[in-house]
Amino acid sequence: MTKLFFLVAFSLMVSATYAQDITEIRNFALLGQTQKAKDAVDKFLAVPKNAQKADAWYYKGYVYNQLSKDSTKTVAQNAEMKAIAFDAIKKYRELDPKSELLTQQNNATLYDLYVGYYSDLGVKAYLAKDPATAFENFRRALEVHDYINANNLVGNNGYKFSALDTMLTLYTAIAASEAKKPDSAAAFYQKIVAANITDPQYIDAYQVLAERYKTKKDKAAFSDIIAKGRKLYPANSEYWTAMEIEEATEGVGKPEIFNKYEELMVKNPTNYTVPYNYSVELYRYIYSDSLKNVNTNTYKAKLPEILKKAIAIKPTSEANFLLANFLYNNSIDISEDARKIKGVKPEDLKKKKALQAQSDSTMNAAIEYAQAVVSLYPGITKPKSSEKINYKQSLVILKNIYESKKDAAKVASYDKLIKEAE
Repeated sequence: MTKLFFLVAFSLMVSATYAQDITEIRNFALLGQTQKAKDAVDKFLAVPKNAQKADAWYYKGYVYNQLSKDSTKTVAQNAEMKAIAFDAIKKYRELDPKSELLTQQNNATLYDLYVGYYSDLGVKAYLAKDPATAFENFRRALEVHDYINANNLVGNNGYKFSALDTMLTLYTAIAASEAKKPDSAAAFYQKIVAANITDPQYIDAYQVLAERYKTKKDKAAFSDIIAKGRKLYPANSEYWTAMEIEEATEGVGKPEIFNKYEELMVKNPTNYTVPYNYSVELYRYIYSDSLKNVNTNTYKAKLPEILKKAIAIKPTSEANFLLANFLYNNSIDISEDARKIKGVKPEDLKKKKALQAQSDSTMNAAIEYAQAVVSLYPGITKPKSSEKINYKQSLVILKNIYESKKDAAKVASYDKLIKEAE
């Protein structure tokens, strides 16, 4: 009987001591005496048998979170305190699934940790031009967010997190990129892409990944991201096509590159960029120094065909000028070929006559496109230097053509416009 009484008395004494310790920790915390609360809870949990006491872990999380707001400490020191606080709260919830102390406060400590990592530490570090530290704290904020969301923990006034914190995820990706952590940046950008977000401010996620997959020569991933970007951001069609062109033609020499463009035109029949870029490549190829003694007639015949497709999609000043310039120069080349025929035999004269007729026809064809450049120019509010050059050169082409036709009136009118453009 004496032994039983002793055991009961000892048990009551231990319970009383435990309750007294927890009460002391709680009182220190409620009174804002955080350092004393920290010392008390650390001392309490240093006793092995107390490690299974759920309430102690709650107070440790609460107290360490409060200490992590010390403005006299560094970002790194406060981040370390928040990490301890977060681990303590998770431990508390493991030991006490009901976690009444936490729910009574509407999970305030966890939501406060999220805000602290995000705004107090992450944004502060980013504004201080320390993207590596910003990234770590943004990443930690997302960990807290995901933990809250996964456990369906409700905040004040019934507030709940969405499954994906899109803005914070974007900031985390940007900070990772600026911190030279491309793999981490890609992982967070991928979260945005996986969510099928269409808000224009998130388009960088698609563009960064497209560039990454292109560089890594991951054709399947590149094709997927371009298709998704084009679907969700149709207004940026020219960008997706430009990326597609770069990926398809990178490292491909001429004339093999032209086959790539043919494939892209089939794939993008209504996209202006493909035929226009194809035409530029053809033009450069035709007039490259390395092909001075090579017959490029096949490509000369192809160029107008491709440019007309581009103009049919979008009649830009650039495309019209390129075609006018090519036709005009080609007419001179054909005329020069005719001039080189010195023979007087009927077949020679016939060939010479045919070439001159072809030259005249080609030069006449240039008029339409040069005039289109001239007509488009007044509608350009702020013309670029290239557009100004195209305009003036189109006037020169038209003047030269009408000089060859001996049309003095038109020569004078274009000459006047040339002088006004100077």
